[in-house]
Amino acid sequence: MKKKMDPLTKVKLIYSGELMLFAVVFLVLAILKFTQVMKTNANRLTVFNWITLFGGAWMIADFFWALFDKKRQKRIAIIDKFLTLPAGLYLIVFDLYCLIKHPPLTGRACTYGVPVIFTYFFLIYTFQAIYHFKHPVPGLLNAIVEVDDDKVVDEQEAVVIEEENKEIASSEEKEKQDE
Repeated sequence: MKKKMDPLTKVKLIYSGELMLFAVVFLVLAILKFTQVMKTNANRLTVFNWITLFGGAWMIADFFWALFDKKRQKRIAIIDKFLTLPAGLYLIVFDLYCLIKHPPLTGRACTYGVPVIFTYFFLIYTFQAIYHFKHPVPGLLNAIVEVDDDKVVDEQEAVVIEEENKEIASSEEKEKQDE
């Protein structure tokens, strides 16, 4: 008979799976751009530059928002914001370079700049998928709404339930060793 997976493990598995899916997408995009299977034209690069210029600015603003807002720090993992800060700075500098220099497609910086950031995002998401399976984001614990008889669980109860599950698992292992 299959053992039923506890809600915390399910949520962690789904969240880590989503992060790993993003990592795979960025890896595929990076490989396609490095091998130049996915070609770059001036219009596509300009659209990419404008979108990522605002995205990079948002990453920096989000970092400072997370750093100074005590209420938000309780819901997020600050390590995620530290990892995306270099990407935000890189994107702003890269985008400004490409937008100022015309035509942007002639330089190596524009040819290899996009796959480099895709590779960095692949590394970030891979790390987050592994890290957040072991150490879930505090706000993720709010996603656990069903335990036993459809009781609503808040963060503190979720942590208590996680500790109880660990104790039960360790006692079961101890009983198996005693046999």
